[in-house]
Amino acid sequence: MREKLFLVTAWVWVKEMLPPLLEHPFLQEREINMISESHSPIRGSASQIPPHQHRAQDITAARARAQRTKRDAQIQARKTVQQSSRKKNHQDIQRKNHPSTSLVDAIEAYLQDHEGGNHSHKTLEWHATALGLLRRYLEEEQAMTQVEEVDAPAISAWFTYLRTVPGQRGNPRCERTVQTYARSARAFFRWLMRREMLARNPFDQVAFPKVGRPLIQTIEPEEFERLLQACAPQGESGWLVERAIARNRAIFWVFYDTGIRVSELCGLCVGDFDRKHGLLTVTGKGSKQRRIAVGNTCQRNLLHYLDRHRPGEKGRYGNRQALYAYE
Repeated sequence: MREKLFLVTAWVWVKEMLPPLLEHPFLQEREINMISESHSPIRGSASQIPPHQHRAQDITAARARAQRTKRDAQIQARKTVQQSSRKKNHQDIQRKNHPSTSLVDAIEAYLQDHEGGNHSHKTLEWHATALGLLRRYLEEEQAMTQVEEVDAPAISAWFTYLRTVPGQRGNPRCERTVQTYARSARAFFRWLMRREMLARNPFDQVAFPKVGRPLIQTIEPEEFERLLQACAPQGESGWLVERAIARNRAIFWVFYDTGIRVSELCGLCVGDFDRKHGLLTVTGKGSKQRRIAVGNTCQRNLLHYLDRHRPGEKGRYGNRQALYAYE
């Protein structure tokens, strides 16, 4: 009976005292923490970890970061070494594929290649002159004797040298002459690239000399008439004199009507003159032929010279006899 009375009394006390206790702030905070811990997927959160364990975790994370940084640096260093090794091997292969060649030997081989290509003597002379100037300048001013040593600054300095230093006759070179020499040197280095004697062309990084196109100066009719009169010297006569006069006037008329080069005129043969159609077959640069019509006055002077002063004169060369005989 006493036990039942005690239980009833305790139940009444709990029922009366429990609501005030539950409203106490300390109990509410503890309850909230317990609820959050019960719903957390990880038992024993960071809030429950002691401070010394926090420090240990920080030290471990710092060590891991340092190891990762060191490993990344080692990987990057290995990559750099491998790239340098590959680059060096590539350069060695290039050196093996492009053995050192002197400027003298390269220029000689270049001229021989032109000669083998049946290029004209004038072309060979032009390249020999221009490349000879380039070689002497590189050897004396730049101390360069190998084709691999020539770079863009040396080529630009050579252009300046050509403009400022007088030529063999003591006169400064004009811009067209400088450009002519530059074209020869550019063709030479392109040939070296085709022959795989060079890995790079220095002319790719050079500002090439430019020259304007001046108007062609034509001769006035009065001046041309004075030239024709000068063909007949005063106080001289005879068959050879008349032949020389006829030849020289025929030469001037061909120049006046066609505008061909001196070398092309000197290469004309008797068979190159078409009497029926009034045409001249001219052989120009690169052995290229073209036909040029001449005027009536030019035809009369040519026929007068050939029919009167060289009738039937073919010689052993036939139609390949020179059109203008040397007097």
